[in-house]
Amino acid sequence: MKTEEGTITSIDESGIAEVKVGRHSDCIACGACPGAENIIVKATNPIHAKVGDRVTFEVREANIVIGAFVCFIMPLVVAAIGVFIGRWVSTPLGYDIVQSEIIGGIVAFLIALVGVKMYDRSISDKESSKPKIISIL
Repeated sequence: MKTEEGTITSIDESGIAEVKVGRHSDCIACGACPGAENIIVKATNPIHAKVGDRVTFEVREANIVIGAFVCFIMPLVVAAIGVFIGRWVSTPLGYDIVQSEIIGGIVAFLIALVGVKMYDRSISDKESSKPKIISIL
């Protein structure tokens, strides 16, 4: 588990807190989140911290690794598979191989992007995938 610190900016009716966190080296290297200096993290709030509290929260590193794979590696692998499928389909049908490979790669990449979006929606609803506030500073 990785621990971080931040300030609670709001809490919704389901008890999920929005925590404002300063960027650190992992965030700067990734760059996936918008914003210059701070990011907002949605975290479960089992200790019932209040708005304005400075808190420590933990993030499961496995979630970070899986998310990075799904967002960055999986679309490239699926696109490569699409290239091979395009080549395999074009040979017996007599189509231009290069064009079929390009079309297959693009179509497979777009399908992979839909898969990434579906993964994002499914994991955002799970409590176990969210960071968890563990203490008030």
